[in-house]
Amino acid sequence: MTAARRLAGAVALLVAIAGCAAIPTSGPVTEVAEDPGFGQSTVRYSPALPTDGAAPGDIVLGYLDAMLAYPSSTRTAAAFLTPAAADEWQRQAGVTIYDDVQVATAPEDGRTRADSGATAEVTLDAVQSGRLDPQGRFETGRGREGVEYRLTQVDGQWRIENPQPGLLVTDKFFDDYFRPFELYFFDRTAERLMPQPVHLLVEDGLAAAVITALARGDGSEQVQTFVPSLEDLRATVPVEDGVADVGFTAGSRRAADVERLSAQVVWSLRQVPGVTRVRISVGPTPVRPRDVAEQPITGWNEFGPSQGSEIAYVLADNQVMTVEGATVAAISGPWGEDANGAVAVAVADDRIALVRANRNSVQIAALDGAVQRTVNGAGFLEPVADVDGQFWLVDRQSADGTRVRLVGTGVRSISASALTGLDVRSIDISPGGARYVVTVGTGSDASVRVGRIIRDAKGAPTELAAPRRVDVGASGSQSAVWSDDVRVSFLSGTDGLIQMRTSLIDGSTVSDTSSGVGPRLPDANITGLAVGLGPDTVDYVSDEKGRLWYLGTGGTWVRVESEPISGIAYSP
Repeated sequence: MTAARRLAGAVALLVAIAGCAAIPTSGPVTEVAEDPGFGQSTVRYSPALPTDGAAPGDIVLGYLDAMLAYPSSTRTAAAFLTPAAADEWQRQAGVTIYDDVQVATAPEDGRTRADSGATAEVTLDAVQSGRLDPQGRFETGRGREGVEYRLTQVDGQWRIENPQPGLLVTDKFFDDYFRPFELYFFDRTAERLMPQPVHLLVEDGLAAAVITALARGDGSEQVQTFVPSLEDLRATVPVEDGVADVGFTAGSRRAADVERLSAQVVWSLRQVPGVTRVRISVGPTPVRPRDVAEQPITGWNEFGPSQGSEIAYVLADNQVMTVEGATVAAISGPWGEDANGAVAVAVADDRIALVRANRNSVQIAALDGAVQRTVNGAGFLEPVADVDGQFWLVDRQSADGTRVRLVGTGVRSISASALTGLDVRSIDISPGGARYVVTVGTGSDASVRVGRIIRDAKGAPTELAAPRRVDVGASGSQSAVWSDDVRVSFLSGTDGLIQMRTSLIDGSTVSDTSSGVGPRLPDANITGLAVGLGPDTVDYVSDEKGRLWYLGTGGTWVRVESEPISGIAYSP
């Protein structure tokens, strides 16, 4: 959610409240120190309890306000409910994020206020910006919709008897106090960690919130977890002197592989400020993988996501060339001398994939030798190399069909029925190999879509699951590539106004340069994008004339002096 969107949401909320009914304002608001590592001001807020004689509309608005308590507490919100509703309220059923709220009260049913059976209806009309499930996974909202609240008299005071499951918070509250985190699960081979983005409230007990979300599991057959279930988790995760103490009850079969259990916990907790080490116990027994009881938060990197290569490849002057910053140089070997007129390139380990000029065939060859095989097709997209050293070749075999083939030691087809009817224009595989991203369509209707890669028990890709459109808040999206395992970068805009944007795969947060904040792309029709994964890599863009730029250390795009280029890509 952009700063402009947050500002608009706050103004709309204030206008709506001023025009309807007043939220109680007697609760104390206390501003404390800046929250380290999250770039926010932590403001403590204790909402007011219901006032005697409050009208039905005031009760509903007070109920909404009570859920904005920080640190989080539902005690005050429950006071706006009937006793029965408070007992049955499903507080942990997720979070609904809303904006532009309006409240209207229906006439009472004719009975007097003193009558304990009197009822009233209040309609809450708001824009649902998004929703978090109980684990914290984000889904885009359904837009404006109405909710009917029924109120009845309890001891002469109006109270709500049908609260929605979960919490309701404003856009501003979500932007101020929730942050994205990554939960780590293993792939089907149990050799590689795969992150899942979630959004959690940043407050005391954040370490416990991360481990609780991790213990809920991923719910997908495509990942494995060695973390015991939520029922086996100790309620708190105290952090003392930088050590997070994570405890599970004894007897869980999932805790048998202590190395992978530790890797999941350590990688997930390394995002929590102040945590430097992790101590894990199962029952009364401390877990001591590799004879270490207090595991450093920097450990278990052998299971971590791929960092990728620091070298990008392009085609220029019929040569395959490497690009490092402003330096362009032909690779050693025959392909650095003659690329056979190729227009796109990908490199994996010691092999290279070259798309021929008519885009109807791809040559797979050794970097230092002859062509190993030629794969024929129709209208090949840019080839992609994955973390396992395989090439993904995508071509359009018919007007409405997209064919996906994987080239390793042989060539085999991957089921891509989920792409049927989609005008796929680019594809990229995530660094860990769990997901793919495609851009679909052209012009203002072009979109970014992300889907899982279905793998068999041995980890071999078998199918592309249906991709989900990422609500990136921009039109004309193109050239989407992965910037890490849970974020994609892409180009969007019209001629001369194209900018680079980066989004979480759930579409919850999108950063861009269109507002003038951050480095703006050159004033050219930018068509290509390559984003480095490693700490020392840089980002590159190219335009329709074959000019190349890289993002320099000063935060500006610097022109690379070279012959016209095509097919820019990083090696995995």
